[in-house]
Amino acid sequence: MNADYIKQEFLSFFKLKPSPRSWHIPFLAGLAVGIPLMFGYFLGDIKSALTASLAGLVIIYIPSNSDFIETMMKMFVCSFGMIISYGLGLTFSFNLWIASLVFGIFSAIAYYIARYFNLKPPGSFFFIMMASMAIGLPHNLELIPKRVGVFTIGTVNACLICLIYSVLNSKKEANKNHTTFHINPYVNLVESCIIGICMLVSVFIGKFFNLDYPYWIPISSLAVLQGVNQYHIWKRGLHRIIGTTIGLGIAWLIFSYVTSPLLICVCIITLQIIVEMLITRHYALAVTFLTPMGILLAETGSSTSLNPDYLLQMRLLEILIGSGIGCVGGWFLFNERVRFNSVKHLRKSKVVLRKSFMKNK
Repeated sequence: MNADYIKQEFLSFFKLKPSPRSWHIPFLAGLAVGIPLMFGYFLGDIKSALTASLAGLVIIYIPSNSDFIETMMKMFVCSFGMIISYGLGLTFSFNLWIASLVFGIFSAIAYYIARYFNLKPPGSFFFIMMASMAIGLPHNLELIPKRVGVFTIGTVNACLICLIYSVLNSKKEANKNHTTFHINPYVNLVESCIIGICMLVSVFIGKFFNLDYPYWIPISSLAVLQGVNQYHIWKRGLHRIIGTTIGLGIAWLIFSYVTSPLLICVCIITLQIIVEMLITRHYALAVTFLTPMGILLAETGSSTSLNPDYLLQMRLLEILIGSGIGCVGGWFLFNERVRFNSVKHLRKSKVVLRKSFMKNK
């Protein structure tokens, strides 16, 4: 039985699942990331273009079965949320303790809101990711308005692409499945607190040990925690480590042999399209291409990008740490005993607080 199970799991690693997403989405993502890059290349400001391209990832939240108004409203709200996330990370990155605490609280709130409004995958992932990457940047109060402004331009570009796409692809009969609230609010609160603690610990470790790329730890941890159950989380953790290891080899080749800024821009756009094609079909394969794309987006133009060996070693170390934190957090997240006891204490606390309030009244 165990042998059959291991064989089945091994064979499943080489299978592609059918994708529930429209084939348009990868190319929309490629445009949202690619247009700022091309502008940045021709204007001679690749670093700002990379920030705008990062913001363009908001296009991934485009709903597949909604009318025009609902689609644009969701894009505007998600864009605003991404800008707030990025600005928050930039603002509070000046201190280890404050940055960790604020990031942990923000992550818990972002996760709670995304779950409450039943936001479809990737859910709260990119909001937390943007805050994480901003916290990893050196704190410079004078540069915050410029960075947020450039980031905002990236979200505006994504919204314009979404607008054109929605007009060209408008449907007479839109799916009217409005937002539903199926999750138990107590369970949601417990899960949000666990996510917040994992994010707090991840950022704290990265900053406490003065790692060069501390944001990779919470991003890796959060990516693993996207699993739907304990088994899925451990499986995602394994897939992430395998995909990252292979992806680091691809990144090393790009950094070692691709020196033209234009070719680097083309690599980022191509990798983004491939990632979006694979992310719902095979996680490890998607991470294989996501790893070099993420490194190129985050590190192109920095001083360390000239030393690919060191950069990739640090990336592997931080992903291993983040995946470990994610797997531990996943155990708490989907442990029925932890859930039951936590919800039980929350209900008791609510009753006690209500009685206390009624007495004082």
